[in-house]
Amino acid sequence: MSDSDYRHVLNELESLLQETAETLERFVETGMDQELPEDYQKLLAIQAEALHEQQVYLNALRQEPDHRH
Repeated sequence: MSDSDYRHVLNELESLLQETAETLERFVETGMDQELPEDYQKLLAIQAEALHEQQVYLNALRQEPDHRH
């Protein structure tokens, strides 16, 4: 993957993380975390996976030979 490919994926992951955080916040504010605990847990799993993938892509980007510090 090119440097720009990694950055594109990282931007998409950042958008996903932001949207998921906002949804989680709304869930808690409206009590939906209590009414739909399975859905709340699924959102938390999405967030955890996106954070993991973000770290994987950040590490890969840092290891790219053309990556400029």
